[in-house]
Amino acid sequence: MLSNLFKVAIRYILKHKSYSLLNIIGLAIGIACCILILLFVSHELSYDKFHEKADRIHRVAVRALIGDTKINQTYSSAITFQKLLEDFPEIINGVKMFKADRMPITLNDKTFFETGLMAADSTFFSVFSFSLHQGNPQKALAEPNTMVLTKNAAIKYFGHTNVIGQVLNINFSAYRMGNIDFKITGISENVPSNSHFHYDMLISLLSFPELINNTGWTANNFVSYVVLEESTSRIELEEKLKDFTRKYMGEESFDEWVAKGNFWEYFLQPVTSIHLNSDLNGEFEANGNRTYVYIFSVISVFILLIACINFMNLSTAKSSLRAKEVGLRKVVGSNRRTLIIQFIGESIIVSFIALIIALFFVHLLLPVYRNFVGRELSISYIDDLVVIPSLIGLGLVIGIISGSYPAFFLSSFKPISILRGGSVNKKGRNWLRNGLVIFQFAISIFLIICTLTVYQQLQYFQNKQLGFNKEQVLVINNPGSLVDQVDTFKDILRNYSNITDVSGSNMLPGTGFSNIGFGAEEVEESFTLNIGVCDYEYLNTLKLEMVKGRFFSRDFLSDSNAVVLNENAALLLGWEDPLGKKINNWGTNRGDFIVIGVVRDFHYEPLHQKIRPMALFLEGGYYKRVQENIAVRLNTQDISETISYIEDIWKNYVPEMPFEYSFLDEDYENLYTNEIQTRKIFTIFSLLAIFIACLGLFGLVSFMVENKTKEIAIRKVFGSSIPKIINRLNLSFVKWLLVASILSWPFAWITMNRWLENFAYRINLTWWVFLIAAVIALFIAIFVVSFQTVRAALHSPVEALRYE
Repeated sequence: MLSNLFKVAIRYILKHKSYSLLNIIGLAIGIACCILILLFVSHELSYDKFHEKADRIHRVAVRALIGDTKINQTYSSAITFQKLLEDFPEIINGVKMFKADRMPITLNDKTFFETGLMAADSTFFSVFSFSLHQGNPQKALAEPNTMVLTKNAAIKYFGHTNVIGQVLNINFSAYRMGNIDFKITGISENVPSNSHFHYDMLISLLSFPELINNTGWTANNFVSYVVLEESTSRIELEEKLKDFTRKYMGEESFDEWVAKGNFWEYFLQPVTSIHLNSDLNGEFEANGNRTYVYIFSVISVFILLIACINFMNLSTAKSSLRAKEVGLRKVVGSNRRTLIIQFIGESIIVSFIALIIALFFVHLLLPVYRNFVGRELSISYIDDLVVIPSLIGLGLVIGIISGSYPAFFLSSFKPISILRGGSVNKKGRNWLRNGLVIFQFAISIFLIICTLTVYQQLQYFQNKQLGFNKEQVLVINNPGSLVDQVDTFKDILRNYSNITDVSGSNMLPGTGFSNIGFGAEEVEESFTLNIGVCDYEYLNTLKLEMVKGRFFSRDFLSDSNAVVLNENAALLLGWEDPLGKKINNWGTNRGDFIVIGVVRDFHYEPLHQKIRPMALFLEGGYYKRVQENIAVRLNTQDISETISYIEDIWKNYVPEMPFEYSFLDEDYENLYTNEIQTRKIFTIFSLLAIFIACLGLFGLVSFMVENKTKEIAIRKVFGSSIPKIINRLNLSFVKWLLVASILSWPFAWITMNRWLENFAYRINLTWWVFLIAAVIALFIAIFVVSFQTVRAALHSPVEALRYE
């Protein structure tokens, strides 16, 4: 029976090549899109699940409210981690770590900037399942000044992986520790792409005694992970953490502080949920977003549905081609059940042919798609036992869904009626077919609206006044390499004609910042401020604007203990005139700072977040921090010449250090990676969805025009013009699209409103976006219908009516 079924299906495909090609290609593209999206979705859902103890590993995080300042961070202190291990027997292990960005690594007089360097406790490999290719995981980080490299890092620096015992020198000037030699004690496998953090070098945390021995509860320098016993409930442990916090933060004084509306809470994040559900200050890397995973999953289903609907529509539209076959089969004894099995079987065969073509498309596009989504995606047919059964299941499901309606429809024909020449296209069935077309275009219009809305929001980001000027600002990385020559280096750059301003700081818009507790005179409540440390030229280089007072100036020696607030910080403190008032920090060596000015609010964080209170301090004053970047404002179009000049000056001072730079506008735009990626995916898959719908519409219109050839000829004979004939046939499709628009608009409105809620600064949905989406779909449909109708209308009526 199966061989006969296969022969009949292949015979039918070869007999009706153009119709079958439309069906198969439409299904293949739909399946390929579905597989590509599901590869991305599957990868996003797989993050950190490769750890042996994944279901028991949790990250310790903090949420707090101090005055009007909200804190949501991954950072906690060394003493917090220590006391958690001591006080809770249900915590059986843990590790604390931090990331050290852009550290200069020296080997054989060559220096590299390493961005994948992390420091961790010796328990790192007991908590996480990163296997060691060489070395003992229990001892690899057990001593100071030891390190583990990944295979890639070993090959990068030495050309091979047999490097146990070799030494790399790391410049820790940024931590005021100078150069340190680290002995390589282990080689680990490369970190899987589906990990929420990655490292190339892992150094022992024992190399930083001042950090790990700091007993201050507010010295939040680490990201900590704990492993719970198998029977432990995370929720129950979080309840216990409330008493833990109260115990170590002063009990009665803590209660009084909380009674005023403040709070400080530790909570636990399951490691497998971090990538899609966490967006805290201090994330090691930019995480994904569960909302986008849901959206992309829905898109994959929509595209597959459109492809299946094409199959249904074309199969039922072409029913007259098989009507006599059905009649004859029934006459010779076939029952309806047998016919249904036959037609669904044929549909499954077509589905598997489309699946094979789709897999070819997937493998062809996968390299480009990897770069597009920024993920290491692949299909493993042998290593992953789920893949082949899933693909077989997908082919069966698509075949059954696509073929079910045509099978029941075709098998319902009455043999007597068919063999007498009766019509198979009942009005009710046409309505069902029309309804499927409406559904297709409703999905297409929905996707067009989503694409236009995402585009508008990104345009809003790009055009919104940020309060600073990010254009033509070159950012030099790692100026700490210049040590005490950094000011001289900046002075030389200022004298170059193509450079207007130069500023060193530890914070530029879009980069990280510290959050520190403060108090203030005439203010009872404590509060926190995000802080930046900068030099005198910071204001002019970024083109910030003062609204009160002045910025730091070399004319005032007292500015070493001065502070400039942003408008939100001044508003938080409630002073009518903040100038001359004092604030103080909570440091062990308390600092008192006089407010000398208020800078207009600027978006130093992405536009997902409202502008928060912040304070700027003078570099070299109370906060003696190494400058982490130098911003250089250019006034020329000859960027390459200016960069070459800056590089030459750099090499004069630190020839052993590579010169690395970026541009502020590009760095800031990288804050919206998820949104940019979403726009691209929406755009591409919306176009593909429309293309698949048009394939089906093309086939459907071809059949309709073929059936109306004589009608068109008669109308031409009686004087109808070609435009009138075209308009008549277009009218039904216009009505369908109007219905599709009305159906899709409410769903698009709800979906996009919810998506826009992710942003503190957002566009308002406008009616014209919905109208444009409908008009785009309408023009596409009219073009397809008109193209086919014009071809039929241009034929001579004589040919159509010759045999009447």
